[in-house]
This record gives sequence, C-alpha cells and structure tokens, in this order.
Amino acid sequence: MNLDILSLEDKKLISHIPERYLTQKKIDNFILSRNEEIEKREILSSKPYHIVIETNNSCNLKCPLCPTGLGLSNRKKGKLSLQNFKNIIDIIKDETIELYLQNWGESTLIPYLPEMISYASSMNIWTNLSTNLSINYKNRNRYLERLIESGLSHMIVDLDGTTQDVYEYYRVRGELRLVLDNIKRMVKAKSELGIEEPIIEA
Repeated sequence: MNLDILSLEDKKLISHIPERYLTQKKIDNFILSRNEEIEKREILSSKPYHIVIETNNSCNLKCPLCPTGLGLSNRKKGKLSLQNFKNIIDIIKDETIELYLQNWGESTLIPYLPEMISYASSMNIWTNLSTNLSINYKNRNRYLERLIESGLSHMIVDLDGTTQDVYEYYRVRGELRLVLDNIKRMVKAKSELGIEEPIIEA
C-alpha cells in the first residue's frame, strides 16, 4: 500500500489513523471520495470513509447548548441493538476508516457498548468515542475495564473545568470527582494491560 500517492491535504485528514487500520481498498475509496468532493459530484461512486453511528439518543446530563440536554428533540428515545450495529458494520467495514460512536446521546449508557466497539475493532476500524464519563460504573460488570479491553482507539472525555463549580456550569448534573475517578480507573486498566490504545484525551 502506497500512501505517497495521497496529497498533503488528504494525508492530514487521516494522519491520526495508524497504518494498520488502512487497506488498499480503503485508500482507493478514500481517494475516490476526495476527488468526487473536489469535483462537487452530486452522484457518488465512492462510499463514506468516515461514519458516525448514534448508538443512543438520551443522556444523563442537561448541558445548556445541547438539544438533548435542553429537551428540544422530539425524537423517540432509544438504543441501537447490538445485532443491528453488527449488521451496519458488516456493510461498511471494507471502506470505513474511522467510526465515531456518539451524536446527541451518552453512548456509555448502553450496557453492551464495549461489545459494539470490540466488533468494529475486529473489522479493523478505528473507533472514536466522546463521553461525559459522569456515571457511576462500579456495579456495571467491569464496564470501564471492558471499554479499555474492547479495542477502542480514541476516547475524548468531556471535561470542562477543574473545579466542580466551573465544571457543572456547563455539564449540568455532572460530578467532576466521579469523572476523574473513572479516568483514573481506565488509565490503571490500560497500564495493567500494557496497551497504547485507547488514547484518552480530556
């Protein structure tokens, strides 16, 4: 696989993705997609290389700039089943480079999220999760440890302050101490396993 054929701009778009997640088929589709974007094609031959899957559209917090937190969405609340998730992955696995597992909900409210990530990871897809992590997971069957073991590539923790007063100004109903404890648990689990991923960013 020759990545030198990519333009500098194209390389920037996937520079954070380790080469082991890339195949010639994915790169060929990526190049085709970028060319169609530049040409402003209305009918596409390429398939999406960057996918966002909303696993859940409810949240435990009430963030003031979020439609979910403000209760502005009239969509029916629900969770994507594990089987339907696997069905989607089976369809997109050959072309998808990067998968985001959040949108307008808190994905870690789903008990089987680690199994979702594990399945996507087994198909060699780079997985990215953004989470408020302000949930007590202690009685949830090693939930955080299972997330670390799942093959998750990158986790962004929504940490908006270093004191409770500042943090809860935006993360309404969130608990800073709980978030920090959860991060520590995940870092410890990652260290014990001796693995580089997931990259944990706060």
